[in-house]
This record gives sequence, C-alpha cells and structure tokens, in this order.
Amino acid sequence: MELKVGSRLKCKKTSAEFMIVKPGEGILTNADEELILSSAENTTEQETNIEGPGNVLGKRYESKSGIIVLCTKPGAGIIHCDGIPMNEVKPKRLPSSD
Repeated sequence: MELKVGSRLKCKKTSAEFMIVKPGEGILTNADEELILSSAENTTEQETNIEGPGNVLGKRYESKSGIIVLCTKPGAGIIHCDGIPMNEVKPKRLPSSD
C-alpha cells in the first residue's frame, strides 16, 4: 500500500485510527495487525487482551524511516513500523514572547 499525506488508516483488531502526516517507507502495524485504509469495508474485531500503553488521541508518532502519523481515534496496542515501535513526537517548545 502506498502511503500518501492525508491517507487514513485503521486497525482491524482495535478501534485505533491514524492519518499520515509524513509518508515514508515501511509497513505500519498495530496489535500485530497490518493497518488498512479506513475506506476499506472491513469490520473491526474488538480484542481486549492487547498489550501496550495504547495510542493516544492527537499524538503524533514517528518511525526511524521518517513516517509520521497522527492518532485520530485512540485504541489499544502501540503502532509499529516494520516491527519497531514508533516514538511519540514531543511538541516543540516555542520561544517566549516577552
């Protein structure tokens, strides 16, 4: 699947949904399930025994290959790129306007 800016992805195992902010190379997974396009007609299979801190609404996650995603709907598990957990992007501090 080709990742483009603005593409919306979802996980079939959880309710987590993401939007691509910066595309790159890699396969995105959550809860050991490859993410699919949100427009796909697959139903979500809610699982309760998924490990991980969970994906947080409004947080951005970045992979080592440069992919950045925005969590648009929280869910269990943690997003991975090529089997490596993605890191939460911390907000940049702006200089004070004093």
